[in-house]
Amino acid sequence: MGKLDIGVGDDFPVDEPAPPSPEAQEAAKATREEWQRQKDEWRRRRNEWRAHRGAWKEDMRARRNAFKADVRKSFHEHFGSSGFGRIFSRVLLGFAVLALVIALLPFLFMFGFFALAVVLAFFALARGRRSDYPPGRPNAS
Repeated sequence: MGKLDIGVGDDFPVDEPAPPSPEAQEAAKATREEWQRQKDEWRRRRNEWRAHRGAWKEDMRARRNAFKADVRKSFHEHFGSSGFGRIFSRVLLGFAVLALVIALLPFLFMFGFFALAVVLAFFALARGRRSDYPPGRPNAS
């Protein structure tokens, strides 16, 4: 079989890129070094920031714990382990429960009235379907 004139079977030369010039190699190396320097600088700043943030968090934790210890110490000094301290804490707990009940009272009333309405409707429907009741009073006219 013969070749058709469409280039089938022709050897095409491989287009290989020319080797980079020394100037291009130096420019690429300088770019790579600059990028590496910027990356190292960014990582250094990030690590400094993380260390600063960690120190700040530790300071806040220490302040929080000191404040809590101060409040506990003050409570113990004023109310101590005497009977008054226990009674006072129970009174405070009682006031908290009372405040919660007062806050939830409208919801309890709404739910109670809703439940009452459902029960009354159920009984009204159930009584309305009975047929064993005596007949109504005849019309006097």
